[in-house]
Amino acid sequence: RAVSLGDYVLNGGEVAALAMIEAVARLVPGVVGNPDSLVEESHEDGLLEYPSYTKPQEWRGLEVPPVLLSGNHAAIADWRHAQQVERTKRVRPDLLPE
Repeated sequence: RAVSLGDYVLNGGEVAALAMIEAVARLVPGVVGNPDSLVEESHEDGLLEYPSYTKPQEWRGLEVPPVLLSGNHAAIADWRHAQQVERTKRVRPDLLPE
């Protein structure tokens, strides 16, 4: 059985094997420090992950979207989902249902 890591060629199998080991090992309880982080990562729900922001709120002209600073958890969840759909459409449209 063949497993593809992407549309590229590697010199050997070591990098591919390491990627597979990491992808599987992180699902073993205790490997990832915060298991909740596995719930919202890319592909968990069939969509790519939403953008992540950190401090400062503005950096080189890039700003954290105001909704993320609002404290409105429902609005933040809606924004994140919309970003997931948009990113998936742009980067991996093949993941979306026809």
